[in-house]
Amino acid sequence: MNPADAPANAKTERHLYVDLFRGLLMAHMALDHASLFFNPGKFGNEFAALPMPVPTSLCQFLARFTGVFVAPGFSFMAGFMVAVTSASREERGRDAWDVTRKLILRGLVLIGAEALVFSLPFMEFRFEVLSCLGTCLIIVALVRRLPTSVLAPIAIGIMALHMRLDLGGLPDGLRWILHEPHYKHGEKFKVLYPIIPWLGIMLFGFIAGRETARRERPIPIWLTLSGLFAALFLVIRFAGGYGNAFAHKGPGDVSFWIFAKYPPDLAWITFSLAVIFALLALLKANQGRAWIHALDPIRTIGRVPFFFYLVHFVVLFLVALAVPKLSLLGAVAVWLALLFAMLWPCTWYYRMKSERPNVVTRYL
Repeated sequence: MNPADAPANAKTERHLYVDLFRGLLMAHMALDHASLFFNPGKFGNEFAALPMPVPTSLCQFLARFTGVFVAPGFSFMAGFMVAVTSASREERGRDAWDVTRKLILRGLVLIGAEALVFSLPFMEFRFEVLSCLGTCLIIVALVRRLPTSVLAPIAIGIMALHMRLDLGGLPDGLRWILHEPHYKHGEKFKVLYPIIPWLGIMLFGFIAGRETARRERPIPIWLTLSGLFAALFLVIRFAGGYGNAFAHKGPGDVSFWIFAKYPPDLAWITFSLAVIFALLALLKANQGRAWIHALDPIRTIGRVPFFFYLVHFVVLFLVALAVPKLSLLGAVAVWLALLFAMLWPCTWYYRMKSERPNVVTRYL
């Protein structure tokens, strides 16, 4: 929500839990990226088309596993906030097409930022988080007027069935962007987040946001959905076969908790949605309590997630030029220092967005 669109106190009261949730996503994402730059033993690269990766230690595994819900959380919350903020703006008399147009522009800004910051400087074409989110946001903006009875089956169908999809007849680049990640060192065309599976998650987030905007008490349905997705995860994982990119040796073995992310298999999606709904319920239920203000630094980051995303990558890149590879512990130290260092610029930028909104702060 643009701070200029509503009184600050109203936004604080209504969306505190959203800022906290997004802040948690950004904070753990920063840990994963600090590990990418400084931790030579980083666990990851969960490509569905490759053998299951094996962590070198339990700590390396936990550093990755505790953020399983982060990427799905980005897509889910993008759709969620499209529904919540669009409904609010239209209630205040905004033209529906004007709302759609601005959402499309925001999607184009995300795509452009990926090209300018992450592709052109390295003379590569990268279709990663920002490009995927931007493209999916444009699609959601165009279909957001459709009823839930139409969008829900599409979203659930994409999440549940995309692993059956075979686009082998399409040109390589198009096939990679739509569904099959392609990331090889030395090649100039790299895709990590294809559109189709992540669109399903964003659409589902949009539906959840639409229902939240209509309910006075969304927490009971969130807890119900969290339990449902947790049960689905266990059924899928124990049954083996479809929905699991990787086999496992039972819940007592680390292999049970390793899922495919590129693209996300059904085990990853169901586990992530169970965590997402549980966290949303926890944060919203407690947003009026005094102890929640201990998380204000996280909330500060969550207020300006796009700004944080771009700046933290630049900071990590510059630090990596001067600091060699460290270890997991060293990466954690860099991560904590990064979060602390980012608090002032995030506070400054949020204040500027609130007090002096302009065409740049509206979309960054």
